[in-house]
Amino acid sequence: MSGGTDARKIKFLITGLLVAGAMVALFAVSLNQPGAAYYISVTDFKRGQAHGDNFRINGKVQPDSIRRQPGGMDLSFTMTDGTSLLPVRYHGVVPDTFAAKADVVVEGELGADGVFAAHTLLAKCPSKYEAAAQARPPAGGG
Repeated sequence: MSGGTDARKIKFLITGLLVAGAMVALFAVSLNQPGAAYYISVTDFKRGQAHGDNFRINGKVQPDSIRRQPGGMDLSFTMTDGTSLLPVRYHGVVPDTFAAKADVVVEGELGADGVFAAHTLLAKCPSKYEAAAQARPPAGGG
């Protein structure tokens, strides 16, 4: 009887290895796809170097561009990569770290009105090193 149990264990092991191998192969193939980049810059998006309906774009929130209804979930702002500007509209819960000059990633599509309609808004947290550098007084005693 132990021979049957050993055969089942071997079949189970082989099946598991085949599934794991298929997953690794699928992951490797997906990395070589044109849309495999996690996000693109505002400038690349504006140049039309991105293809498809859904885009993920990285940039910073332009100062003084945030418009929000008090108590509402509608938000509009402009994002930039230092070269190009992109107006963005978002409806949903806004991350606590969202603020002027914050690094953001938006995911969505360009509307017919030229405004990027984001269905996902991610605001990156500054690293503890960036926060410490901003809190430190300038060298030379100010």
